[in-house]
Amino acid sequence: MTEADSLKESTLTKLVAKTINGTQAAEILQLSVRQVKRLKKRFVKKGIKGILHQNRGKVSNHSVPKNTKKEIVKIIKTTYPDFGPTLACEKLIELHNITLSTQTIRTLMIKNDLWEVRHKAQEKFPHVWRARKDCLGQMQQYDGSYHNWFEGRLKTPSGEAITINCLLTSIDDATGRITYAKFDDNEGVLPTMAFWQEYIAINGKPCSIYLDRFSTYKNNQKKNTINILELTQFQRASRQAGVDVINANSPQAKGRIERLFQTLQDRLVKEMRLKNISTIAEANIFLTKIFIPYFNKKFAIVPKNSNDIHTKLSKKELLQLPSIFSIHDQRIIMNDYTVMHEGKLYQVDPKQPALVRIGDRVTVQTRTNGQIFLFKQNTELLFTEIPERPKKAAAVKTEDRRHIGHKPLPNHPWKVFNQQSLLLKNPVLAQV
Repeated sequence: MTEADSLKESTLTKLVAKTINGTQAAEILQLSVRQVKRLKKRFVKKGIKGILHQNRGKVSNHSVPKNTKKEIVKIIKTTYPDFGPTLACEKLIELHNITLSTQTIRTLMIKNDLWEVRHKAQEKFPHVWRARKDCLGQMQQYDGSYHNWFEGRLKTPSGEAITINCLLTSIDDATGRITYAKFDDNEGVLPTMAFWQEYIAINGKPCSIYLDRFSTYKNNQKKNTINILELTQFQRASRQAGVDVINANSPQAKGRIERLFQTLQDRLVKEMRLKNISTIAEANIFLTKIFIPYFNKKFAIVPKNSNDIHTKLSKKELLQLPSIFSIHDQRIIMNDYTVMHEGKLYQVDPKQPALVRIGDRVTVQTRTNGQIFLFKQNTELLFTEIPERPKKAAAVKTEDRRHIGHKPLPNHPWKVFNQQSLLLKNPVLAQV
């Protein structure tokens, strides 16, 4: 019995013994006098069973049939063995037409050792909660996640399985929407440049980007003690594009993107497994057309302000994006009007739209697709790549080797002349 049942029993026992009256019993049980009379009547007739709920111990009318439970457990064991209760419940509804609550599925999985209850650990150093931004496009949290996204289905040209891949993702701080995501080789400078070039072309410019202190994004003092104020390529491109870059001091500061990757490493991996996606091209199409719209519809929230403050670009500005989001290196035009960059030699055309002189400083732009462009200030220069620098002509060998490595004899005329001159200049040596 519960404590409430024990209180009813003791109170009704006193009421039957007439140590208290019905009004006092009603005050103790916080019931009406009429309800106390009904309880007293059942208590006298049936005893303790008369005051217990009549459905106690009976099977609920809304309980799941045993056959249905066995079928659910069989489906989860065979098809979704590593799925969590929430995702398994969604797939049962979507693909098997089994409509049950998440809690029911969780209870079944726990009873059949398909899910282990995990208790949330207390945070030793709790972080201060930061309010979300107000509008879509006000702040984008960005990061890359290295994980076995394809579970070994992605192969190299030689047939070996690739176990680690990189997913680049941005999430809107105000709405929790995935604004853009793509698979790439790594989180380096060129993949990051390509990501934001595509992002701005699709969504427009956000006000700010919140990311970590990785060397791609920020000039770290430990790696560059000479000029800590020098901008990285990404900082330079963001400033040129008019986007503010904010570097987080800890992973918890940009917890929204970190928590997103935990969800994607669970849900996205399993969704691509069910679709049997095994290439990066297929994965990027699946992300853009299917998964991201589904994810945003399910998990995105309504912001405080419904305005979208992304800045849309004109056609002219869109054409400038590849130049902005590229690697800029400064080089000097040499005496033969060539420029050396990354071990390659480029011949600058004498006929240019701008005046070019020896010693002028030019900018070598390496685009995200690998193309090379030369600029002097804002003017694009004409050039051609030289496969190899012309070699100098080798010296002609002759049979006469008298002057090559020849040591003169002690009585050589020049040696005698030099000795006589030394004696004339130093009389003391002559006497000796």
